[in-house]
Formats: sequence, structure tokens, C-alpha cells
Amino acid sequence: MMGIHADRIRSVGIFYFSGTGNTEMVADLLKKEFIQQELQVDLIRMEDGLKNGLDMNIGYYDIIGLGSQIIGYGVPKIVHDFIRLLPKVDGKDVFIFRTAGGVAPVNYNASKPMIKWLGKKGYQVYYERIFSISSNWIAKFDDEVTRQLYKATKEKIGLMCGELLRGERRIYITGLGLRLKMGSIRTIASPIFQIIGKDYGVSKTCVRCGLCVKTCPSGNIRMKKGTIKFGFNCNSCMRCLYICPQKSIHFRLFKFFRVPGEYNVKKILEQPGNGAPCIEGRIPPFFHKYVHEKEM
Repeated sequence: MMGIHADRIRSVGIFYFSGTGNTEMVADLLKKEFIQQELQVDLIRMEDGLKNGLDMNIGYYDIIGLGSQIIGYGVPKIVHDFIRLLPKVDGKDVFIFRTAGGVAPVNYNASKPMIKWLGKKGYQVYYERIFSISSNWIAKFDDEVTRQLYKATKEKIGLMCGELLRGERRIYITGLGLRLKMGSIRTIASPIFQIIGKDYGVSKTCVRCGLCVKTCPSGNIRMKKGTIKFGFNCNSCMRCLYICPQKSIHFRLFKFFRVPGEYNVKKILEQPGNGAPCIEGRIPPFFHKYVHEKEM
């Protein structure tokens, strides 16, 4: 780490990939917090950066942040592609923020590949943090759980920005056994998640609106002769699954991946809680610790 100080930081570049909105929410909260500190902040989607050939001046920013969801205990392919396009630098300070359906040791090594790739290009990661607001995989959180997780996330982001500006170091460390175990799982899972889009099917309710084609971050969906086709370059972000207005996209084999009912975190947060107790079975095991312990 270069030993940064708040009085030397004037501009922050935040680059993020968000499938269904959780990481985008965190990125937006980070931007607002930095602006309150009177910093210049640019918020840029990685998919837009890739489409533009990363035509931007990385050197303009005093620090940069990279954010994405955790998929398969690792890094979405689009994030790897983005890092590959980053120019080489000499000691640029970087912070990483991730979102996940669980904040637990099994995810603490998820950013190790990013740190390695960035290091080879001269970027120094001095801070990483995992946030959780909701889950779009398998288990759906209770709505009140989502509201409380979001509230706790806002508080943690306030702490995070202060720590970043003070140059405090925060890197997840686990035992060697867990690191090796999760690294092996990540190696196996990564190629599987890239082709998981081939398991998508489209029902007869599809009206060929093309929204899935237009919004796929990796261009993995195309329309051929009036039929929706999925390729082998999926990020498993599930954006197409939940954004389809007709709910026409579905898994054929991995049906359990999709959470039951509608998935719209923004809609949940717009609705005030009614004080009802959380539904048993839809409270994640990390919930109470995440809500009550600021350092988690």
C-alpha cells in the first residue's frame, strides 16, 4: 500500500458489475458517502467499460474500487475480462467490494483471484469487504430480513469509507485448509457457471421483446429467426431470468436455482416494514451477526 491519506484523495473511480441490483446498490451508497466527503466520484458499470474498450484515464483517480457479486465462490468472467483490459500502473491503490447471499468464511477467499490479477498489473489491493442485502439464488430472504440487511449495509459503508480514506488495511484471511478447499471448488465451479446459461429455456409466453438480448452484460443472448438462443459465455448473474416481463425464461435442470416468486429488492425496500416477525426458514445464519456487529 502506498500510504494514502484523506487530504491526498480528490477523486475516486468505482467500477462494478451487478446482475440483479445488489452490487449496484452498494456502489451507489459508496458514491453518496464519498460525495459527502467532498470527493469527485465516477460510477461506471464494467459492461459499459468493456463495450467502450475501457477508453478512460485510470490515472485520473487517486483510488479505484472494483465491485461485483460472488458467484461460485469466485469472480464472474466479466470481471476478469475487465481487469485484463486495465492498463499497467505503478502502485495504484484499490479497494474491492463484493455482494453475496452469505457473509461467511466460505466466501472470504472469493476475491483472491482478483487481487492476484490486479497485482500483476501493478495495482495494490489494500481493502476488501463483503456485503449482503438479499439472495437471488435458491433461498429467498424474508422481506424484513432484506430491509434490515440493507440498513446494516448502509452503516457499514459509512465505516468503510472512513477506513478507506484513513488508509486502513482490511484483507480477509482464513486458514490454509479452507483457502485450498475453496480454491479447488472455485476452479471446478468457474467453467460450469460460464455454461450454465445453456440450461435456460424460454416458454411459449415469450413475446420476443428482446429485453434479455439488450440487457445481457456479456452478450450471451441472441435472437435467431425469432427464437431466443443462449451461448457459452454466461456470467450466471440471472439478470435475464428476473428482468423478463413475461417470466418466460426458466431453468430446465437447475430449477432450484431460482428463488420462488418475484425478485425485486428495490420494490421491497420501497415498502415500509409492518413490524411482523421474520418468517422462520428465510433468515440466513449470518443475519444477526451481520446486523449487530459493525466490523463484520
